[in-house]
Amino acid sequence: MSSPKNEPLPPPARKHLMAPLYAPPARKAAQGRAVTLPRVEAPSLEGLSATLPAPADLTLEQVQERFSELARPFATERARSLGERLQWGDEVLLNLVGYTAGGKILPFSVKTELWRVLKPEPLLPGLYESLVGQVPGEGLVVEVRLPDTYPVESLRGELARFLVHIQAAREVKYPTLQDPGFLQAFGRGKTAEEATRSVMEQMMREQREQALLQAQRQVLDEVARRTQVRIDAGLIDEEIRRRWGATEGPSMMALELSDAEQEQALEGWLRDEATRAEVEQRLRIALALDAIRERDGLSLTPERVLQLVRREAEAAGLSVQEVSDSLRNEPENQARIEQVAMHLMAVEHVMSKATLHQGP
Repeated sequence: MSSPKNEPLPPPARKHLMAPLYAPPARKAAQGRAVTLPRVEAPSLEGLSATLPAPADLTLEQVQERFSELARPFATERARSLGERLQWGDEVLLNLVGYTAGGKILPFSVKTELWRVLKPEPLLPGLYESLVGQVPGEGLVVEVRLPDTYPVESLRGELARFLVHIQAAREVKYPTLQDPGFLQAFGRGKTAEEATRSVMEQMMREQREQALLQAQRQVLDEVARRTQVRIDAGLIDEEIRRRWGATEGPSMMALELSDAEQEQALEGWLRDEATRAEVEQRLRIALALDAIRERDGLSLTPERVLQLVRREAEAAGLSVQEVSDSLRNEPENQARIEQVAMHLMAVEHVMSKATLHQGP
């Protein structure tokens, strides 16, 4: 029999397995932190009203742009070779990173795998103009003076520097309304006039839908104003972190930007007053809708969920069965669908109490 002193010693503790695993700022932000939402008293829905904005006249440029969007699936494309120079109207695949004059990351500027049509962008004057004549595979640095209309107010008028990598490009040739084969495939009439009228009718329907959304925002803003609750700054910070972690953060990790640069970008989001105000308002509306749903006894029906599943399927170009299978296989998708359905149900309930007026 072996003596106790001869028994094998237990293996040493593996301290490295007990230490927290490293996660870059972007991943930590996306994972989120536990938060406590304040309880609110459901606001009154009496006397809610909104004004529907009058539809604006369509311009020729707007109609042409919408036609291009609708005709894109019928266009032909050809990949540009590595030595072939880019031209206006090409579609380019880009990675972008913006820096301030002081060398810090420009908030909201980091993009990866971005396909866009090569045309001027008023918010970034000169950026896309500088890509004309370049070739796929190249990288370049472009200085841009941010205009007075730039979304981040604190950066207006500042000089920014963009690092641009052109990953790929393709020449796109659109069909014309004079092409009988295209008209038949387009399915919007047998003549150019009929097709143009169909596109304009769709645009006017979209205008009406947009007007309803603007009226809905007016009503929800009033509901938020009536909701007596203090939104803690920490709650706003956490919502912004999650939003950044789900959007710009993954792009920064894909580009292997440093932790310090990731923190700079996140800090830019957290300091932006417009972003903070928008997030606070969304949180206030969400809390109000939850309270209204509870007070008014609203419950989610299978029909409402099915309606949303159909909407998701149409947006993704899938069948209802394919989306349903995905929901069964991914429980988090089911939870998201139900959450969105409950939100929409509460919004419809609120809008049913509101009076809409037609603007001049």
